Amino acid sequence: MPENAQPEQPVPSAYAEAGVDEEREQSAFGRVMRPWLARTRAKSPMVESITGLSSGYFATLMHLPPGPPIALTTDGVGTKILLAREAGRWEPVGVDCVANNVNDLICVGAVPLALLDYIATDRIEESVLDDIARGMFLGSELAGIAIPGGEIAQIGAMLADSAGGGPMLDLVGTAIGALPPAGDGYRTPLDGSAARPGDLVIGLPSSGLHSNGYSLARHALFTRGGLSLSDPLPGSGRRLSDALLQPTRVYVQAAEALWAAGITPHGMAHISGGGLLNIARLAADASYELDAVPAPPEIFGMIAERGQISAATMYATFNMGIGFCVVVAESDLRPALDALKNAGEDAIRIGRVIAKPGRSVSIPAENLTGTGDTFRIA
Repeated sequence: MPENAQPEQPVPSAYAEAGVDEEREQSAFGRVMRPWLARTRAKSPMVESITGLSSGYFATLMHLPPGPPIALTTDGVGTKILLAREAGRWEPVGVDCVANNVNDLICVGAVPLALLDYIATDRIEESVLDDIARGMFLGSELAGIAIPGGEIAQIGAMLADSAGGGPMLDLVGTAIGALPPAGDGYRTPLDGSAARPGDLVIGLPSSGLHSNGYSLARHALFTRGGLSLSDPLPGSGRRLSDALLQPTRVYVQAAEALWAAGITPHGMAHISGGGLLNIARLAADASYELDAVPAPPEIFGMIAERGQISAATMYATFNMGIGFCVVVAESDLRPALDALKNAGEDAIRIGRVIAKPGRSVSIPAENLTGTGDTFRIA
């Protein structure tokens, strides 16, 4: 590091400025909540085991022999809701609610089956609920799932907003999937422990921010940058609202295309909160060198420029144009890329697994190396 250079600021302090203390959140869950939750046990004799809480992987598996292992996950849409409210465009967040959950389910090898939604709102506006439901329907069509029920809670005293405008609400989903039949039993669960040095990492493109990092994006673009949703996104012919409200992509068909082609992934990672560091959630004690990450779409550059945000923070917060990763054996690379292309994906090799303990992620082009939830200058 040059003599007068300032050390790279860790991600949590930058994100905390935008109102999200990610470091404290992770610490609180690990120290306060996880010990209690880990002590819970299913009392029914139907349940053989439940895995997922201690591993930090993308979905929980519940084993109920002789039936298939059941996969469970829950996630919301976050502060993208505030942009949907400002723009009066609610359909995208309905898609997001589905996509965020099913993209986690497929990481363990499950086939998504159904989702239940929960909407907390300060008041009922039928047109808003209609748009959200239409979005959830569109997401369900892409994921091949049913949405058989849910809950609407009117909690105006908790969500009261003196600024007026559309309703204030939060949108959360809980999804269920199952490991499908395979051979004499069921598909082997994925947790990333099969990843080995020499394996290759395939990246599937995102549609934009998906629904992660919006507190930081809003702070950078609007609070610091002085922009509005109606401002143009340079070089795209689109408004900022179009880029920021682009729905999350659903990767269910892409994942199933790999299995249908006879390819067993060594690991899958949904690149959501935590950015490309999510790859290190794979269980193998190895590391990941992302030596061919493509240049991120313009919206990410605009966030970095307007908010004066470092590359370390950007890559640890946003997907930077890669929404999902698959780790495969080197011999499976070409068949995997062909299968993904046939499924409509513009997938590319973005990196490799290396024999370095500690589950780190490096991006040589940006001179970054990271573990946990933080990238730093290598």
